[in-house]
Amino acid sequence: MDGNLFKPFTTSLIGSLPRSKELLLLKESCKKSEKYTEVYLQKYIEETNKVISFQKDCGIEVIVSGELNRDNYMSYIGEIVDGVKLLTLEELKELTGNNENFRKSLEEMDASDNSMNSPICFEKINTEVRLNKKEIEVLKDSSVEHYKCTLPSPYLLTRSMWLKEITGNSYESRNELGEDVVKLLRHEIRELVKEGVKIIQIDEPILSEVVFTNSKSDNSFYWGALSEKVKVDKELKFAKSLLTPVLAEIRKYEGVTSAMHVCRGNWTTDESVLLHGTYDKLGKFFDSLDVDMLALEFSTPRAGEIEKLFFNNFLDTKIILGFGCINPRSERIESVEEIVERVEEVLQFLPPEKIWLNPDCGFATFAKRPLNPYPIIQKKLKNMVAAAQILRERYYKN
Repeated sequence: MDGNLFKPFTTSLIGSLPRSKELLLLKESCKKSEKYTEVYLQKYIEETNKVISFQKDCGIEVIVSGELNRDNYMSYIGEIVDGVKLLTLEELKELTGNNENFRKSLEEMDASDNSMNSPICFEKINTEVRLNKKEIEVLKDSSVEHYKCTLPSPYLLTRSMWLKEITGNSYESRNELGEDVVKLLRHEIRELVKEGVKIIQIDEPILSEVVFTNSKSDNSFYWGALSEKVKVDKELKFAKSLLTPVLAEIRKYEGVTSAMHVCRGNWTTDESVLLHGTYDKLGKFFDSLDVDMLALEFSTPRAGEIEKLFFNNFLDTKIILGFGCINPRSERIESVEEIVERVEEVLQFLPPEKIWLNPDCGFATFAKRPLNPYPIIQKKLKNMVAAAQILRERYYKN
């Protein structure tokens, strides 16, 4: 990353923002008839431009598209990639054959309203399909100076798309599916770089499920699928085998920044059912990756102390931290002073030029259940931007 390109305490978002009911209805209509496709596309472009203007008005410096064409940040793969189908929770429940446990898990995790969909691999996937072309076209046409593109991680996709009863007919193992997922993402990264993208973020929430805990549920539910309990060391090794070549593809290109976002779940406002645990459980794993930036959540007590992230590793010498300083799940508006105080704790470990400010996660991880309306989002973002300005005045001498 070019250290002179971005100011210390640069502000950005993680990815998703709420979309209108009209856009959602048009998207549903497209599934029934192609005659709605052009109308949907025009509405999508219109709303994405509004989202871009909204961020600029708030003072955000690195813009995101808002991911308005995604039901969630991985399900859109099921709409684009040949060989993958997007299934509702009801459809998944029928395929798992363990209906009672599945229902219980969804209720415990506040995810029983069937508003989340998951991509499942039914046959060999096409690894040369474009994933984010529309988003980048709108961002480029908007003439914003700095923006980033977000992609679901290969581990998230592989674990979510693998359903042995179905996927096992086309792939011998998760490893074999993972190889094609990596090819798909590397192809997209190459195309994004050709189009001029300078920041590429890999979204990897499911790592949290591997190492963190949820005290209310005996089952392992994440992003629309009931997953088997896993052995931590084995899963981290598998995740690294998939992430390493994808991150390496980004790092190949001079002037292109690699980022990885890891959170603890963002589908509900009920904090009690979300994952919790300190980052020392992932510190060595993060340290083993060749990545420029880690965008992590720190706005709630569930994340623990900031010093835990830097325990027994060399991350303080390697990374930029996208510091999650506002909570997208809460209506409470974090004050400017509160945000400044949180960031000042990070300065014990990283210099100003190695700290960015962002929300913990997206504001609308799932299209049909955004967690906050725009008036609240606006107040949160403006306070984050104001905090960044104060921090620059205090700690940055240019």
